[in-house]
Amino acid sequence: MIESTFAGLGLEVDQNIAAQFQADAISSPTDVQRAAIAAILAGQHVIIQSGTGTGKTLAYLLPILQKLKDPQAGRCVIFAPATELALQTLRVADRYRSPNIDTGALVATANPRQQRAKVWQSTRLVVGTPGRILEQFAERKLKGVRMMVLDEPDPILASKGADYLREILSRPEPKVQLIFAAATLGVHAKGLADRFMGDARVHTQVQADPLQSSITHQFLHVASESSRDIALAHFLEEARCKRAIVFVNQPNLVRHLFRFLSERNLKPVSLSSERSKLDRKNALRDFTSSAARVLLTTDEAMTGIDIPDVPWVLHFELPSSAQAYVHRAGRTGRAGKSGHSVLLVTREQRPMLERFSKALHVIFGTARDPG
Repeated sequence: MIESTFAGLGLEVDQNIAAQFQADAISSPTDVQRAAIAAILAGQHVIIQSGTGTGKTLAYLLPILQKLKDPQAGRCVIFAPATELALQTLRVADRYRSPNIDTGALVATANPRQQRAKVWQSTRLVVGTPGRILEQFAERKLKGVRMMVLDEPDPILASKGADYLREILSRPEPKVQLIFAAATLGVHAKGLADRFMGDARVHTQVQADPLQSSITHQFLHVASESSRDIALAHFLEEARCKRAIVFVNQPNLVRHLFRFLSERNLKPVSLSSERSKLDRKNALRDFTSSAARVLLTTDEAMTGIDIPDVPWVLHFELPSSAQAYVHRAGRTGRAGKSGHSVLLVTREQRPMLERFSKALHVIFGTARDPG
C-alpha cells in the first residue's frame, strides 16, 4: 500500500493525504522524495537538487506539513522567485495540509493589507515572493520562523533584498532549518549553502534534469488561430499519440476541445478547476489506465498532480513564461523514459519561442507530419 511506502520514510499518511495521493495518481514516493523526506523530518538542512517533474515540491511540503502539526514547531516560510510558482506551491500545500494549519500568501500581485492581516493571524505556513516576505520580516510580523525553503534559490538570492535575507539567517535565534529546491545550483545558492548549512547538510542530487536529457522539444507551425484545433487533431492522429496531455490557457477551450476531439474519436477526458472532485478522479483514472487517449487541462488544474509514463505533452496555447513551459514539459520524459513536448505556434509567436529557447537552453525542432 502507498501508506506503507511513505511510512517507511517516517511520514504519517492520514486520510486526507491518502485521498490526495489517490486523486493525484501517486502510487509511490519518487526518488527525490525517498532521499529528502526523512532528512527534513529529522531537522537537517537539505538541498533537493533534481530535475523538473521529479516531485521536489511534495518532497519538502509533506514533511514540513507534518512537522507543523506540532504547535511547538514554529512557522515555515517558503520563498519562490515568482508569484505564479508561489501560488502553485500554496495550492498544493492547501490540499495536503491538516485543517489546523493556517496558510497564507505574500505575493506582489495581491492586496498587501489583506495579506498582512492573514499573516498576523498566526499563519503557520507562508508562501510568497522575496520582496513581500522580507517586508514582513522588517516589520517584525514573521516571528518564530524555524523552517525556511528557497524554491529556486539562485534567482531569489539575486533579487533585491537578498542581503537582508542573509542577515536574517545570520541571527542566532531562532535556529532555522534551511531547505533548497532546484534543478541546478548556481554560485549564489552554493555560497549560501556553504555559509549557513555547513558540512552536515544533506544533498539529495538523485537525477539529471530530464528537460535536457530525456525530452525532445518541437514546435508545430499553425497557419492561423482558427486552425489550431484542426492542427491538434491531425497531429494526434498522424503521430499516433496514444497518451498525450494537452495544455490550454483558457478553461473554456477545454470544453471546446473536448467536443471537437470526441467527434473525431480521439477519446479525450478533461481536467479543470470547474470539474467536480469525482469528475477529476474519474478523468485521471481513465487517462492513467489508457482508457482515455488525451487529457485536456490547464496549468492550474494540473498543480500537484503526478501522472507516470506520459509520452507526449502538447501546448495548444503557449505557456505564459519559460518557467511555465518547464512545468508543463516536465510531465513527460520521466523515470528514464523519453518524451516529446510540442508547441503549436503561429508565425507571430515565433519570437516567444525563441525567448523560451534562449532562457532554457533548449533547441526546438520542427515537428513534421509523421504520415
